[in-house]
Formats: sequence, structure tokens, C-alpha cells
Amino acid sequence: MFWKETIRLRTMPVVTKIIISLFLVLTGFGYLLGFTNIYMTYNMVDEKPGLSIKDISLTYYGARDKTTLEKAIDGSMRQYFTDKNEQKIVKEWILDGASENAWDSEIEPIIDASCSTCHSEATALGGVVTAEYSDIENYLGKNTGKSWSRIVGVSHTHVLAITPLVFLLVLLLSFTSFPVLLKNIVSIFAFSAVFMDVGFWFLAKLSPFFSIFVLMGGMSLGLSFGLLVLLPLYDLWIKKV
Repeated sequence: MFWKETIRLRTMPVVTKIIISLFLVLTGFGYLLGFTNIYMTYNMVDEKPGLSIKDISLTYYGARDKTTLEKAIDGSMRQYFTDKNEQKIVKEWILDGASENAWDSEIEPIIDASCSTCHSEATALGGVVTAEYSDIENYLGKNTGKSWSRIVGVSHTHVLAITPLVFLLVLLLSFTSFPVLLKNIVSIFAFSAVFMDVGFWFLAKLSPFFSIFVLMGGMSLGLSFGLLVLLPLYDLWIKKV
């Protein structure tokens, strides 16, 4: 009876196999783009090339001896300054006390040119506005890293986007011809990696000690994506019966 037959990816029509393969390849490519975006955004938070534990610590826990604005222009926002000299001028203004007079005469044009595209009153990307001195004052306090509301917001989006994708990939894996034990281990590991990846963000906000676990969570999610993409592709086109 047909309902007792075991469906396998390798037995599907060629067109279906090609469509599934394209889905897997695009999913893997999308993950690589996401990782590249994370790397480009956070790899200079500590002012040194390469994504490190310190970058993660500064992002979530903060640098309590710096203002939030200083942390931003030293890290993810430094790439938006037209040249290093302008970034240096803004940083020196912060260190000199961030006076309103200097803002009006020198700093505001730099901020407008470098930040207004994303942080105008109309755009307010990430809830951040840099249009007036009164807006900037909100970011001249102690840098405590990402706010709780920001972490919750990003976590919400991340979980809702990643979980359905992991589910679909796990579903495809279940139709491969690999041993059940292997499929179970990879599937459980993948869903656990989502919990680890997001959960350690909250812990890293409480203590820089957990920064290394954020890195481990991200690596676990990356490994699980790699397995969920490559194993079905291998089963579709390479694995022998």
C-alpha cells in the first residue's frame, strides 16, 4: 500500500530534487550572508580587526568607562564617517565634555552627514535619533551595551525567522536515508542551537563572562545549519544506495 511506503528524497522526481537543492543552497548562502553582516557590524567594536570575545562583551555588556555614543562611533558606526578625521573630531568632542556650543558649530554637520540617513526623526533606525543635541544627550551616558528592549526586539525577530527555517530543514533531513539516530541527533542539536544562540545574549548582558558562550551559541547554530544543508544535498546527489 502506498501509505506504507517510505518516502526518500533520492526517489523524488528530478525537477523536485532540483527545487529542493536550490532551496538548500539558497538557505546556506543566506546564512553566510547573515554571518558576514554580523562580522562586518561587530568586528571593529574593540577597534581591532576580527570578531573577538571582547567585541561581544562590549556589544552586550558595554564598556562602563565609555559613553554609548563613543562606543557606537568606535564600533559599528565608524564605517559611516566620510573619513577617519571626522570620527576623531566627534570622539574628541565627547572626551572634552560634549558641549552644546561645539555641537552647533562643528559636530552637528558631521553627524548629519554621517548618521542622518538612518537616524533622522523620520527614519529612527533601531529607535535611535541623532537630529538634535537633545537627541544626542540620550547617548552621552555610561555605555551599558545593547539595551534590554533592543535585545528582546532582536531576539523576537531572530527566533521567529530562524525557527520555521530550522523546522523545514529538519523535515527535509527526516526524508533522507541516513540512520535515524544521526537524524535525531542533528535535529535536536539544531533546535538546541537556536535556544543557545539567543539565550546567551541575555546572559552576556548580565555579565561579560558569558560572552564566550554567545560565540559558542553562534558557532553551534552555524554548524547545525551546515549539517542541515549539506546532509540532504549529499543524500540527494552523492550518497549511494
